[in-house]
Amino acid sequence: MASAFSMNSFLGQRILALVRDGDYAHAGEEEAIELAMADVAKDAGRLILDAGCGRGGTAEYLRRHGWGRVTGFDIQAESIAAARQRYPECRFLVCDVADADRAVDEAPDVICLFNAYYCFPDQAGALRALARAARAARAARPGTRLILFDHVDRGGYQDSPLLDAGEPFLRNPPLLAAMPERLAAAGWRTAGTRELHDRYIGWYRTLVGKIERSRGRIIEIAGPEGYGHVLALYQGLVDAAVAGRLGAAIVTAERVG
Repeated sequence: MASAFSMNSFLGQRILALVRDGDYAHAGEEEAIELAMADVAKDAGRLILDAGCGRGGTAEYLRRHGWGRVTGFDIQAESIAAARQRYPECRFLVCDVADADRAVDEAPDVICLFNAYYCFPDQAGALRALARAARAARAARPGTRLILFDHVDRGGYQDSPLLDAGEPFLRNPPLLAAMPERLAAAGWRTAGTRELHDRYIGWYRTLVGKIERSRGRIIEIAGPEGYGHVLALYQGLVDAAVAGRLGAAIVTAERVG
């Protein structure tokens, strides 16, 4: 198979699930979920919206560990089909984030984005759509919480981005300094920011090791060039993180009004 497939494609997500031994496409896997949700009390009746859910591993982890009922959505129909088959106790929708407020028929209490925001073509529009989805909540409820875990551009990454199938691998990792203003413009109030740059380096070094150990299995489904493509991309993330150009952060916000 040729190397020209995107890691955000169904095949790319399948390879990451294989390497990570779970249906996760985000850095840190279960550790990152625990960090992001550390301040959220567990409540089986709460509705959580997992935006950009991929193959559904994060949604299922949240449900299984008692944080709430979970609806996940993703624009990749093949990924949603896999999620529905593997995790029937969660609800999954094929949906563009820009249509979230029209596709989700119950207002969420918590909205999570795990390594999804960076790849949205219209990030401001995505935040507005998620705010509209949250705004339908009953007046008696407190404001919906947004939890955004993502890659961040620490300076200079966009000047020389890694390329994946001819396009930037990380399409538009946010600048942390710009997030409060961007969130406010979309109807969110920033509640906190936690930088995880050292953990990010460790997570991706570990992932590179897993990719190397999974060489034979990756070649079976993507060919030698596909394996080389995957390894080069994730080693590139490590190099960029060590150089201080990339990192990770958790940003939390609350719906205004």
